[in-house]
Amino acid sequence: MHPVLDIWEHAAVTDGRELVLPDGCRDLIIVEEPGGVRDAFVSELHAVPHLARIAAGSRLTGFRLRPGSVVDETRLLARLRQRSNDPDRVGDLLEEHAGCAADVGEALTGIESGAATGPQAVATRLGVSLRSLQRLFRDNSLPAPGFWLQLARARRAALMLGREPDVSLADAAAVAGYADQAHMTRAFRRFFGATPARLIRDPARLDLVLQPGLATPATGEQISTR
Repeated sequence: MHPVLDIWEHAAVTDGRELVLPDGCRDLIIVEEPGGVRDAFVSELHAVPHLARIAAGSRLTGFRLRPGSVVDETRLLARLRQRSNDPDRVGDLLEEHAGCAADVGEALTGIESGAATGPQAVATRLGVSLRSLQRLFRDNSLPAPGFWLQLARARRAALMLGREPDVSLADAAAVAGYADQAHMTRAFRRFFGATPARLIRDPARLDLVLQPGLATPATGEQISTR
């Protein structure tokens, strides 16, 4: 499976900070600054909301990697400096220098679908012990399975609230697998910096949550902001 989940673009009109919410993905970001200066970097895997500083006039092109992807950053960025930012060529380089281990991918598939509701269920699905599962994620320099389970649950709930305006917060919490609405509210504050009620009243923030990532499939349409 190709490591690129989605491609996005963003143009900064003024100096400022852009909100980045946890989505389970890392991005290769190519930055073109005024005057033709060009740079690239691989973003962190954010666990909490983050404000990224962007200079006026900068144009960003992002290649969002599938959840669980591990990147050979040194070689990727070195090769990238020798080639243009043509999406096909960048995609080829990412295919060479980024990817997700098969066992990690299988574990995340169960987590994204909601079929696995806890770390032990993920381990059972893979046919390994819980300790082996934890070691698998650690050896791939990834957060523990619990992080992925909690983020996927929050994003599934947000997706439901964003696409089904008539659903109640209590029903969304129950369908997403929360013990009650209060647990969902705490998760939303942690990952999205807003309560569920506030999130659905904030279209810009909700749009960030609904972008492709863990438990939210790509639509095939290029998005305009990270």
